[in-house]
Amino acid sequence: MATTPNRRVGRRSKGERKVVAFRLPTDKADMVNELAAKEGYKYVSDWLAQVVEDRIDKTDLSAIRNQGELPIGRIA
Repeated sequence: MATTPNRRVGRRSKGERKVVAFRLPTDKADMVNELAAKEGYKYVSDWLAQVVEDRIDKTDLSAIRNQGELPIGRIA
């Protein structure tokens, strides 16, 4: 009996990832599914990742990261 080599099934790896989960109201989740499908995405998570990536690309992260520390220790 011949053995077959292990073959990976499914889509190719996109590299190291972390899960980010959240809940949406049902009507909004339905809209997300519809939008992703209309834009040609097979997986809703790919569409959501693209939306978040677009938002991050348009955000000035240096302004957020350079916020000063609150003087809580001096007040208390």
